[in-house]
Amino acid sequence: MREITTLNTGWTFAAGFDPTHIHASMAGESVTLPHNAVDLPMSYFDERAYQRPFTYQREIRWSPAWEGKCVRLRFDAAMADTTVWINGVETCHHRDGYTPFTVDLSDAFVDGKLLVTLRVDGAENPEIPPFGGRIDYLTYAGIYRDVWLEVLPARHITSVKIETPDVLAATKTVIAKVATSEAGPVEAQITDAQGREIAHSSGEGDIRFEGLTDITLWSTQTPALYTLTLTLPDSGDRLTQRFGFREAQFTPEGFFLNGERVILRGLNRHQSFPYSGYAQGKRSQERDAEILRFDLGCNIVRTSHYPQSPYFLDRCDEIGLMVFEEIPGWQHIGGPVWQDESLRNVERMIRRDWNHPSIIIWGVRINESPDDDAFYTRTNALARDLDPTRQTGGVRCIPDSRLLEDVYTMNDFILGDFEMPFSNRPRTALRDQQEVTGLPERVPYMVTEYNGHMFPTKASDPEHRQHEHVIRHLEVLNAAHDPASGLAGCIGWCMFDYNTHKDFGAGDRI
Repeated sequence: MREITTLNTGWTFAAGFDPTHIHASMAGESVTLPHNAVDLPMSYFDERAYQRPFTYQREIRWSPAWEGKCVRLRFDAAMADTTVWINGVETCHHRDGYTPFTVDLSDAFVDGKLLVTLRVDGAENPEIPPFGGRIDYLTYAGIYRDVWLEVLPARHITSVKIETPDVLAATKTVIAKVATSEAGPVEAQITDAQGREIAHSSGEGDIRFEGLTDITLWSTQTPALYTLTLTLPDSGDRLTQRFGFREAQFTPEGFFLNGERVILRGLNRHQSFPYSGYAQGKRSQERDAEILRFDLGCNIVRTSHYPQSPYFLDRCDEIGLMVFEEIPGWQHIGGPVWQDESLRNVERMIRRDWNHPSIIIWGVRINESPDDDAFYTRTNALARDLDPTRQTGGVRCIPDSRLLEDVYTMNDFILGDFEMPFSNRPRTALRDQQEVTGLPERVPYMVTEYNGHMFPTKASDPEHRQHEHVIRHLEVLNAAHDPASGLAGCIGWCMFDYNTHKDFGAGDRI
């Protein structure tokens, strides 16, 4: 059977990078992951402090139990441009700070051990999304998510995509699209939350379960989860994957979950924390989901502006918080190398997260970027090919934008415009969608940012300012609930205040 254990302890860390360290153990600080490469104060820090390379290193000792098996390391994420050496040999180069990557160790052990060295470069490399222009968030350097040691049988399960077509039918169907390292039979079982078997099947490739009854649909009020267990009878490999039965559909009349209209009401979320930057573990990620769902009353969150922690998404699955997940970026579109990397961002995001029932739409356009038909034709085609079960969206801030996605997603900050000099528009919560799209007919439409920095307000501000901020928020929510609008809903900016570059906010790095 597969063995998967965390490998977060025993790492040596050093600022900078010395090429001689890839061949021998280096001196440095002993650290535990997740790790932020630079200790940061609450405010007034210079974001350039971590925009440089850092080195992580660890020795791994061989176990006789691994003989004949696939041994590898999985890094859930490292920011931002990572190169891995095993015993001085370059083995992996991952130019994406938000998605996982693996390194094969199977044949690398010498005299019962090996040396893993990582160069993690926090520089804003213009060939890697989201960099190349200005970005309104910080990308804290380091190995900021978990690292896992995976020991797998030679024949093992490499991936599974679970689809639940036609969930509104009287009997349900599950299609498990299973890939294995070598051809052979697969046993499959579905169980409910209490561990009771719902169905059992076997086969190769696509495994179907049909005629399922007494199934509870996943929703915001009943986030029912089921577990698919896959077993390879010859090698003993086993993989479990949670999923849910639900139908999510954006239409010109609004958003429908399991055939019933739901007004989406949510906030954007960055994965940054005071002091620790991105480097927070499971409980902090889960707690943010709980704050959004239970404390703030949201039913959707947008992962602005990149894929976020699997722990966060797992908790969204469990508590019925829907998710709009999008690729890394902020306004800027780079050249051909950059765009090819962005396409890989789309694929990594979807492959990592396609079994989360909470995710209802893929964001495949760079946030607030200009139109680029050639580029966005590619991102949409790739998303639809990888996952035809979900619609695509692309967040823009410009009207009359070319609609290549399934859903027109728009950052509408019109409520702040009435304060601008010479504006003749009366106070307006949201624009009519056809004013924004310029299209002759209504289309699936969702507002993905509003308010926030248009009237920046702190908890310490006078009551009259806080009162005005609340009123603005409620005016948008009222407009979103207008049944004649056809609006899917609104996602506000932002869940919380966060550090950003000196070019943004008040310009004072608070």
